Formats: sequence, C-alpha cells, structure tokens
Amino acid sequence: MAVHQREISSKRSSGLIHIFRKETGEDRPINPFPEFLEEEVYLQIMGDPNYWISAELEERLITHISQYVDIAGSFFHLGTETLITNVYDLLPMSNARLDLKEILLRLPILLNRLTRIVYMDVDEIGPNKFQLLIHYFPRFSERWYDVIFFKGMLKGLAVLFELQNYSIELTRTKLLGLHTLHKEIGIDIQFGSDTNEFQFSWSSNSIELSRSELNPEEFSNRHKVLVVSKNNEASQTNEDYSVIDISDVVDKSRQLAIENRDLEAAVQVLKSFKSELEKKQKSIAKDLRLAKNIQQGLIPTVIPDWKGIQFWCYYRPMQEVSGDYYDYFPFNTEKLGVVLCDVSGHGVPAAFITALSKMLFSSFKKNKPSEIFKIVNRELLDLVKQQGYSTCLYAIIQEDYRVVYCIAGHPRPIHYSARTGQAKVLEGEGTFLGMFPDAADTFVDQSIQLEPGDKIFLYTDGIVEAENDQGEAFGEDRLLETINSCAGNSIQSSVERIMQVHREFTVGTDPMDDITLLGWELSSALPKFNELRKAGENSYNMKNYKEAVQSYRLAHELLPRELGTQLSFGRALAMAGDYETAIEMLESYNSYKTNNFLSHSVLGYCYYKLNQIDKAESEWKRAHHLNDENISILYNLGIIYQRQSQKSKLLGILEKIKRIHSSHESIMEMEKRLESMPDENQS
Repeated sequence: MAVHQREISSKRSSGLIHIFRKETGEDRPINPFPEFLEEEVYLQIMGDPNYWISAELEERLITHISQYVDIAGSFFHLGTETLITNVYDLLPMSNARLDLKEILLRLPILLNRLTRIVYMDVDEIGPNKFQLLIHYFPRFSERWYDVIFFKGMLKGLAVLFELQNYSIELTRTKLLGLHTLHKEIGIDIQFGSDTNEFQFSWSSNSIELSRSELNPEEFSNRHKVLVVSKNNEASQTNEDYSVIDISDVVDKSRQLAIENRDLEAAVQVLKSFKSELEKKQKSIAKDLRLAKNIQQGLIPTVIPDWKGIQFWCYYRPMQEVSGDYYDYFPFNTEKLGVVLCDVSGHGVPAAFITALSKMLFSSFKKNKPSEIFKIVNRELLDLVKQQGYSTCLYAIIQEDYRVVYCIAGHPRPIHYSARTGQAKVLEGEGTFLGMFPDAADTFVDQSIQLEPGDKIFLYTDGIVEAENDQGEAFGEDRLLETINSCAGNSIQSSVERIMQVHREFTVGTDPMDDITLLGWELSSALPKFNELRKAGENSYNMKNYKEAVQSYRLAHELLPRELGTQLSFGRALAMAGDYETAIEMLESYNSYKTNNFLSHSVLGYCYYKLNQIDKAESEWKRAHHLNDENISILYNLGIIYQRQSQKSKLLGILEKIKRIHSSHESIMEMEKRLESMPDENQS
C-alpha cells in the first residue's frame, strides 16, 4: 500500500496494535491487517518510533481495531503513556527544573512532534488553571478519539506531578457527540461549539522535574531518568529529591490500564446483572401489586353489622401481600360465621394459602366450627401437601347471640364482659390446619353467651409478639389491660385505641409479622334499635313513607352498618321522593357486595326519576342479571328503550317477558308501544 501523505506519528498506531494483539491473543509478530496494510509499512510502524503515516491509514486501523477492543479506554491510556514517555524531551538540557505550569506551556511542542493535523494554544486563565485550545488544520475535521487521547495526556501530567485534587474537563467542542460516556470527559460539555477547549486545574503542587546528571553506569537498566524535587517544610533543606525511571512509570501505567480495563469489564458485567435484576424486580413488583389487588378483593374492608352486633377490624400486612386472612359468612338469617387465619410464612406463598382458605371456608358451612375445620384440614393437606399450614379461629354467632367457636393453633379469643367490666382470655385449643392428618381429634367447640355491651376480640400473634426497641414483647397481659381501659368505648374506638397503644409501644422498630385485630360488640342499644326498625316497617307497609324514613333514620344512627336497615331506609327514601339521599344509602349497601337485585332495582328507579337514564339502565340491567325472572325490572327497561326509540331492544324485552309469563298483563301494553314506534332505520 503506497502512503502518499505523512501527517501523524505512528507511535499511537503502534501502541494500539500492541493492545489489539494482546486483547485478541495474537502473540506472533505478523501483520494482522494484510487486507489493507502492506507488510513493509506494518514493520515500519512497529519498529521505527520516528515513522509517520497518513491520517486515513490511522483511521482505518482504528475502525478495524474498534471491533475487537475498547477504543475509548485504549486511547485514554495511550495518551497517558505518550505524555510520560515523551516529557523527558520537553525538559531543558541545562538540567533546570520545571514546574507543572512550565510543562503545560511546552505541550504544543510535544503535540507538534506527534501530528501535523492539530496544533494547540495554552493559556493560563487563573491560579493553577489553564485553558487548552485544540485547532485542526483546514483540510482535517474533529475526531472523537483525539479528545480521549488529549485527556489521557493531561492525566499523564497529573500522574507525574502526583496531583491529589485536580480537574480535567472538556468544556467545548465542535463535535456533536462522543462515542463514550460524556460524564467521563466533562460534566457540562457544549457540543457543536466554534472551538475545542479543555480546562485543567489543580489545588496545589510542589513538585518540579529536571533531567538527570547522574552517571549512566549507575542506571544501566534505565533508558530515561527524571530527577524530582519536592518542597518539604519538615526537612532541614526544605527540599526532597527522588529519581523517576520513566520505563517503570510506563510499565505501571500499562499495568494500571489493564487493571482498569478488567475493572471496566467487571463493571459492565455488573451493570448487565443490575439491569436484569431491575427487570426482574419490576416484574416481581408488578406481580406483587396484582397479588395485592387480588387479596384485597378476598378480604372485606368492613364487616357489616348483623342483628345488633357491630364489627370493626384493623389489618396491616408486613409485605405487599399477607398471610393473615379474615372473613365473614352469612349462613342464613339465623347465623353468621366469622373466621380469622394466620398462614405460616409471608409474601406470595402465604397469600396463596389465604386464597385457598377463602375458597374452602366459603364452600363448607356446617353447624359446628369443628366440623368445618375437619373438612378444611383434609382439603388443605390434599392441596398444599404439608408445604404450609395455618392457625385459625372460626366462630358462629347464633341468632340468640350465643357464640360457638373452635381454635386451630391460634391465639385464644378475648371476651370483655360489660357486666363485670373485665376482659379475660377464653378457653380452647387445637392444632394447625393443613399439617397433620389426625388434627381432627384436637378440634373442640367452645361457646359463650353474649350480653349487651359485651365485646369479643380475635387477633393474630403479630400483635402480642411485636417488640419495642428494648426487645420487650407487647404481650397478652398488656393487650388485656388496654382492652379494659376501653370499657366505655364503642367497638370501633376500642380497636383503634388498642392499635394506637400498640404503635406507641413499637415505635422505632420494624414490623416482625402481619397484624390483624378483629372485634365485635353486642350493642346495648339493640332494644331501642329493634323498636325503631319495627316502627319503620309498619309505616312503610301502611305507605306512610315519610314516617318510615324518620324511624329508619334513627335506627340507622344506632347501628349504621346494619345492612337490612340500610336497604329498608334507602327504599323508604326513594318512595318518599328523596332520591339523592336514597342513592347514597343504597350505594353504601351495595359496597358490601350483597348482590341484592332489589337494591339495584330501587337505585334504577331513583336514577330514572332524576333523569339519569344511562345509570338507570345500568342498575336495572344488574338487577335483571341477579333476578332474570322479575317482570317489573324488564318492564322498566322496556320503558327506557321506548324512550330512546330503540325498537329492537324493546322487542327483545317483550320476548323475554313472554318466555317468563306468556299471558302477563304488561304484554299487550308493550305491543301497543311497539306498534306506535317507527322503525329504527327510518327514525
């Protein structure tokens, strides 16, 4: 290959080829680029330090080698090595000593010995602060790897002068970008500028360099030696001298470059691992959010009042999802089941077992809690294969307020008696669910009769086992003492007070377990509530709707979460014409997921009266879905479709009514409505 122009020293290319051969494991001294580099030129590059090549050839070498090695890192270390190996030639022959500022001012000389592509202006712009402007000759353009090389040269000065606090920043460049991380070259680079500018600053430096006059025989193994002087106030002569062997510095620089490349490679691997870990964490977080949303659908936020019994609960998972689970199960109008479980472990596995528990307790309703436990234990053994277990307490509240309960390895319930004003731990024991096939023998039913004002508290062991910052557990005795202090409180304020005391006790510590506290109270206002409820029913049946509303309102104030009263109150409000208040009451009723077609039917009526036709249609559709045999709901939907001139939908409603009751009195009226309506395509 004929080389017609010689603009740049081959020293940089020679160093780059050495790095390439080392990185690729090619130890043989042969030309690795025969396709574009002649053998004679290759030997000149590798053997003659004063050989020059064209910029085009160097760029072709760089383009090829960049496919195999880190060009940015290689050019940086080549720049450092070039400065260290050539600084000797910048020193005066008189052995006069030069400080860092003098060396910086001589850098253009060194650059002129390396290239005919660029030249440099160096200006002192402040105390220990220099500006270096790099200019390309007219027929050459800026190259990003030159920027890296120049910074490496300045790094070489920092090494030689042992700078501790210094800054080397590319501040402006004509380049529009760099093929490396910008923050490694400069923090705030102005790209697309009208010049190329570095700024080099340092805090202090007391080192000076000079050539050596020592006898060469004393340094037979050294090719270039620098004498370094350093001001030292602790020394009597105020000056220390030392000798630097440039070849040693270069060797150490090369070793440091290798170590840095290995470190950079390790960093890249770690970054890759970090990226993969972040992706997995995001995926896990997404799954946990989904699991959390699902679990929130399994666990009721509030248990409604039932026949004068008021409930309140506190629930705090330690993680996104919980191993604690509670629920309620209406058996019929005469019984209500309440369950509280604590699954072993935490997180997703525990949450999976809580979901199974929800399914099992919803499926099996027996007269005795012990019978339910026997079935659930057998099913869990079959499904979970002894890979997890659950403690549990199941209670059935009878219509006469007798509570029958059974314990499966769970903390025993606490009963507060309004008559004695004292709380005590109730009897009962039994083994875990889902662990032992013969656990059924340990399940024994217990019972207690509630009196007005009595309270029952169920809880998981996360409450009593929680510790303060001294390592002291909250404990059962402190729980009993706190319950006694809430003697005159409602069940809601009692639960909230207990948890406030608990939080104050454990302040400054991390939660150790999921925490659940579930309480209920037989209201002392029950007789008055029943009286008002009965008066409301009588007034409603006599169509005295305003009087019914007044009675139901007073009953609702006594037991605000009693669902039967909410539904009756909402219906009476609707019949009395207070549609907006009725909607509020019925929406509250529906929030308990009661799936009662009557509440949706009355809601549809209220929205219709308020001329909110779309909402009325939506509620009547829900009512029809829950009770598709109710003709009055279908009739109401028919009225909407006639009003909206949707003849095909009205015809569909008519067909449904005929299938339910072929001779119903509304059929003839709806047929007349259809006849009077124009076809939809005509309208």
